Amino acid sequence: MRHIPQMLIVMTPFPHHIDASASLAAASQMMEEHDIHHLPVFEHSDIIGVISARDLERARMPGHPLRDETELLVADLCTGRPYFVDVSDPLDRVLDAMADKRIGSALVLKEGDLVGVFTSIDAYRLLANTLRDRFPTPTPGTEAA
Repeated sequence: MRHIPQMLIVMTPFPHHIDASASLAAASQMMEEHDIHHLPVFEHSDIIGVISARDLERARMPGHPLRDETELLVADLCTGRPYFVDVSDPLDRVLDAMADKRIGSALVLKEGDLVGVFTSIDAYRLLANTLRDRFPTPTPGTEAA
């Protein structure tokens, strides 16, 4: 019998993170270097939020209220209340909550410490793999007529 996986199985472990006092340019560079779209934001060893590539894109748009500020920091733009889950939480509940809250990431904790991140991109890849497992592509020449 198959069970719904826990976050420990589907999360991206050891996520990169950034300090709240870092520049937006530093956040953008880190995301680019590691091909990621979400960074947990820390201040004095505490998680205070998440900054996403979308947050950075919005800040660059003309008319953004903070666009004209001289030196924006990660803390100025990060989402202040990240969605936290435990490594033992089942994937279906996390996906439902992410959809209901319309959020793109969940920070995965174990005993209060950040151990992983789960994003909408992770969910898309998991769904694609599940579909391929469930509905294998026929090899050429074996298709039914």
